Amino acid sequence: MGQPAAASPVAPPSGRTGLLVVPAVLVAVALVVGGLLSGPAVLGLVLAVAGLIVLVAFQATLWSRQRRLAGDLQRSQSSFRTLVKSSVDPVVILDGGLRVTFASQAIADLLGLDPACAVGAPVVAAVHPDDRSAVLDALRGSPSESGELAVRTARARHADGGWRLIQATIRDLRADPDVGALVLYCRDVTPRVPATGIDPDLHEFSLTDPVTGLPNRAALVRRLGAVQRGAGGPFSLALLRISGLATEILAPDTETAVLRALTARLTRALRGEDWLARGTDGDFVVLVVGSTADAEVVAARLVAAVGPVPIPGGSLRLSAVAGVTTLCADADTGETLRRGDLALRSAATAGPGSVHRYDDALCTEEDRRATLRTDLTGALARGELRLVFQPVVDVVMHRTVSVEALLRWRHPLFGDVSPTEFVPLAEESPLITDLGRWVLREACATIAALGDAGPHDQALSVAVNVSARQVRSGELVPDVIHALETSGLSPSRLVVEITESVLLDDSHVIEDLTVLRRLGVRIAVDDFGTGWSSLAYLVGMPVDVLKMDQYFLSDVEHDPARRAMCRVVLQLGASLDLPVIVEGVTNEAVLTLLRDMGHRYVQGYVFARPLEAAQLAAGAWDMSLPLPGALPEIPAAAS
Repeated sequence: MGQPAAASPVAPPSGRTGLLVVPAVLVAVALVVGGLLSGPAVLGLVLAVAGLIVLVAFQATLWSRQRRLAGDLQRSQSSFRTLVKSSVDPVVILDGGLRVTFASQAIADLLGLDPACAVGAPVVAAVHPDDRSAVLDALRGSPSESGELAVRTARARHADGGWRLIQATIRDLRADPDVGALVLYCRDVTPRVPATGIDPDLHEFSLTDPVTGLPNRAALVRRLGAVQRGAGGPFSLALLRISGLATEILAPDTETAVLRALTARLTRALRGEDWLARGTDGDFVVLVVGSTADAEVVAARLVAAVGPVPIPGGSLRLSAVAGVTTLCADADTGETLRRGDLALRSAATAGPGSVHRYDDALCTEEDRRATLRTDLTGALARGELRLVFQPVVDVVMHRTVSVEALLRWRHPLFGDVSPTEFVPLAEESPLITDLGRWVLREACATIAALGDAGPHDQALSVAVNVSARQVRSGELVPDVIHALETSGLSPSRLVVEITESVLLDDSHVIEDLTVLRRLGVRIAVDDFGTGWSSLAYLVGMPVDVLKMDQYFLSDVEHDPARRAMCRVVLQLGASLDLPVIVEGVTNEAVLTLLRDMGHRYVQGYVFARPLEAAQLAAGAWDMSLPLPGALPEIPAAAS
């Protein structure tokens, strides 16, 4: 089954330029034609031209007024943001789906959170389960004339695992064009008593994870300290990380049910003498009575216990990795947890089902990561970052139709650093948004410099990956518009690549992607098929291209199931009139297999490694393809 050909990129004309040209053309036509006519005919022509000029002038005035109003709105919104950022009390702004779109810096003091990390999360994610219903009722209530909804007090989880009592004044400013959102003004009202410093009831909550009922990190730290101060042993630690929860997608009630079912499984898999708790970032931690070898056995049993969990409408595929370490006399509680976390990260790198033991070499790796994390903040200013461009080839027309812009880093000490190493570090902080903005500008400028004319009358397009944080920031549309305007690149020559989880995010993300499509920018779903996407999710979504992850190509030559999955993705794209690009094709045998299935667009080392900008400018992307065998014409699906 074939795929539709990529749309030919055509630069849309500037509205303002058109409005200025039309009157001049009309006058010129009137002068030429008037010379050929006389009498009433000339008068009629003049009146018609005059009327059209008045109409065009009116349109120009209207266009100018719209631009001025848009500028006023932008300045007003900027003033509001400045006011919010300067507020002493923490301020949180929510969208219509009650997800955080902005959190002021003061939230770091209130809950120990990086404000940027809160963006995109449901506001009730940090609220105690027993208080969520009341909070949601207040947020969904009818606004008063002043815009103030209510004042509510609820327990919110601090980054240290404890609970704080937070009072929030809720203002509904959705009708205010300068804001258009719900705004929460928060303050800490945690009750204090002279004897203990904290109310006893709240203190009990502070040591318990509200979802699973397990001891939380604060309780874990206490327990580890007591064990290390006491006699006996040996003791070890096993840290377990679950993948596939997709908590940003699951409904809160479903997430709670899944975590409780998972907790029950893990508890059944433990020995009687072991102790289970929740750690940071949703990890599970087990205090194991025994050596590191004993902890490895326990960890392997826990990893094996993790699997599909039933949810409404299907099941959730879960996997796990684990890291283990020994409680040593030379390491305090903080160092012990750090060592366990290093082992856990090592296991995560190895893949699902892995169990790794801590050793000192992991500290060296962590030191490298710490150095990279620090140096990355200034890498752009020092000129260490650059873009390379991976061709996407149409194997039917035998030509390159687009390139994907890929970020590279040449570190002065470590040399070329793999994107799989430094991109996750950037994604841990707001730095990823700055890098994403630079990549957009640089990619558009590089492709625009090639000009509009390409071989076969096909101008080259460029695809740019944008991070979930950049999409959720609400700045993606202005960033794209700025990159296009400063470079002069036609919107139809830009493809914005997002992941499946971003596509399934809240309404403001869908609205932003829809705006980009209206501008002429195409939207591609990257790594399609490895997450949550399905036909039901894609119908009606602002999507133009599907990119099939190279995961599907693993052993595709010998595995019938993999080949069937490749066909399914192709058929899904064809049924929705969406072209499918296959990533990671490295050899001719796989290329031939994909071609025979009907896959038309291919990307990978089988054609070329990523090209430097200079190679791109020299025309290296215009390859006369030495494709294997004779390629039959594959009819495109009806568009």
